[in-house]
Amino acid sequence: MTPRKKITIGMLIVGILLWQFGLFNRFNYLTAKIDIWRDSARIVTVGIPLPCGVPCIELKENYGFHESNVGCLVTRPQLRGIDVYNDEIEKYLNKRNGKNWRKEYQMELDSLLKYNRLE
Repeated sequence: MTPRKKITIGMLIVGILLWQFGLFNRFNYLTAKIDIWRDSARIVTVGIPLPCGVPCIELKENYGFHESNVGCLVTRPQLRGIDVYNDEIEKYLNKRNGKNWRKEYQMELDSLLKYNRLE
Protein backbone atom coordinates (compact mmCIF):
# COMPACT_ATOMS: atom_id res chain seq x y z
CA MET A 1 0.00 0.00 0.00
CA THR A 2 1.37 3.37 -0.98
CA PRO A 3 1.86 6.14 1.57
CA ARG A 4 -0.77 8.21 -0.21
CA LYS A 5 -3.41 5.48 0.24
CA LYS A 6 -2.48 5.09 3.93
CA ILE A 7 -2.91 8.82 4.51
CA THR A 8 -6.23 8.83 2.66
CA ILE A 9 -7.56 5.87 4.63
CA GLY A 10 -6.34 7.42 7.90
CA MET A 11 -8.05 10.73 7.12
CA LEU A 12 -11.24 8.88 6.21
CA ILE A 13 -11.24 6.97 9.50
CA VAL A 14 -10.60 10.16 11.49
CA GLY A 15 -13.38 11.94 9.59
CA ILE A 16 -15.86 9.16 10.31
CA LEU A 17 -14.94 9.17 14.01
CA LEU A 18 -15.33 12.96 14.23
CA TRP A 19 -18.69 12.72 12.47
CA GLN A 20 -19.87 9.93 14.80
CA PHE A 21 -19.05 12.05 17.87
CA GLY A 22 -21.02 14.97 16.48
CA LEU A 23 -18.12 17.32 15.80
CA PHE A 24 -19.57 18.36 12.44
CA ASN A 25 -22.87 19.47 14.01
CA ARG A 26 -23.79 22.77 15.65
CA PHE A 27 -23.76 21.38 19.18
CA ASN A 28 -20.62 19.54 20.30
CA TYR A 29 -17.79 19.79 22.83
CA LEU A 30 -15.97 22.58 21.03
CA THR A 31 -19.04 24.76 20.53
CA ALA A 32 -19.93 24.24 24.21
CA LYS A 33 -16.56 25.64 25.24
CA ILE A 34 -16.93 28.54 22.81
CA ASP A 35 -20.45 29.33 24.06
CA ILE A 36 -19.24 29.23 27.68
CA TRP A 37 -16.37 31.54 26.78
CA ARG A 38 -18.83 33.94 25.07
CA ASP A 39 -21.20 33.69 28.05
CA SER A 40 -24.02 32.48 25.80
CA ALA A 41 -24.68 29.01 27.20
CA ARG A 42 -27.65 27.04 25.89
CA ILE A 43 -29.40 23.93 27.05
CA VAL A 44 -30.39 21.95 23.98
CA THR A 45 -33.66 20.04 24.00
CA VAL A 46 -35.00 17.51 21.52
CA GLY A 47 -38.69 17.09 20.81
CA ILE A 48 -41.69 19.34 21.01
CA PRO A 49 -40.80 22.59 22.80
CA LEU A 50 -42.79 23.76 25.80
CA PRO A 51 -44.51 27.13 25.44
CA CYS A 52 -42.41 29.73 27.19
CA GLY A 53 -43.23 33.39 27.51
CA VAL A 54 -41.22 36.40 28.60
CA PRO A 55 -41.16 35.49 32.35
CA CYS A 56 -39.81 32.03 31.51
CA ILE A 57 -37.09 33.47 29.28
CA GLU A 58 -36.12 35.94 32.01
CA LEU A 59 -35.92 33.07 34.51
CA LYS A 60 -33.54 31.17 32.23
CA GLU A 61 -31.42 34.28 31.75
CA ASN A 62 -31.20 34.69 35.54
CA TYR A 63 -29.70 31.22 35.72
CA GLY A 64 -27.28 31.98 32.88
CA PHE A 65 -28.61 30.05 29.91
CA HIS A 66 -30.98 30.07 26.97
CA GLU A 67 -32.84 27.11 25.57
CA SER A 68 -32.51 25.77 22.04
CA ASN A 69 -34.81 23.16 20.59
CA VAL A 70 -33.59 21.17 17.62
CA GLY A 71 -36.90 19.48 16.80
CA CYS A 72 -37.84 15.84 16.64
CA LEU A 73 -35.80 14.50 13.73
CA VAL A 74 -32.28 14.07 15.06
CA THR A 75 -29.60 11.60 14.00
CA ARG A 76 -27.47 9.57 16.41
CA PRO A 77 -24.33 11.66 15.75
CA GLN A 78 -26.35 14.81 16.43
CA LEU A 79 -27.63 13.30 19.68
CA ARG A 80 -24.10 12.40 20.75
CA GLY A 81 -22.97 15.96 20.04
CA ILE A 82 -25.97 17.40 21.92
CA ASP A 83 -25.30 15.14 24.92
CA VAL A 84 -21.66 16.22 25.10
CA TYR A 85 -22.66 19.87 24.65
CA ASN A 86 -25.28 19.67 27.42
CA ASP A 87 -22.82 17.92 29.76
CA GLU A 88 -20.30 20.74 29.38
CA ILE A 89 -22.98 23.41 29.83
CA GLU A 90 -24.27 21.58 32.91
CA LYS A 91 -20.77 21.64 34.45
CA TYR A 92 -20.53 25.36 33.74
CA LEU A 93 -23.96 26.06 35.24
CA ASN A 94 -23.16 23.98 38.33
CA LYS A 95 -20.07 26.11 38.85
CA ARG A 96 -21.98 29.36 38.17
CA ASN A 97 -25.19 28.68 40.12
CA GLY A 98 -24.21 26.02 42.67
CA LYS A 99 -24.93 22.30 42.79
CA ASN A 100 -28.68 22.51 43.51
CA TRP A 101 -29.57 25.14 40.96
CA ARG A 102 -31.76 22.70 39.00
CA LYS A 103 -34.15 22.22 41.92
CA GLU A 104 -34.47 25.96 42.51
CA TYR A 105 -34.96 26.61 38.81
CA GLN A 106 -37.61 23.87 38.53
CA MET A 107 -39.50 25.23 41.56
CA GLU A 108 -39.57 28.73 40.07
CA LEU A 109 -40.62 27.38 36.67
CA ASP A 110 -43.37 25.28 38.25
CA SER A 111 -44.70 28.33 40.08
CA LEU A 112 -44.77 30.26 36.79
CA LEU A 113 -46.69 27.41 35.14
CA LYS A 114 -49.01 26.91 38.13
CA TYR A 115 -50.07 30.52 38.31
CA ASN A 116 -50.18 30.74 34.51
CA ARG A 117 -47.93 33.77 34.38
CA LEU A 118 -46.46 32.78 31.03
CA GLU A 119 -47.49 34.92 28.10
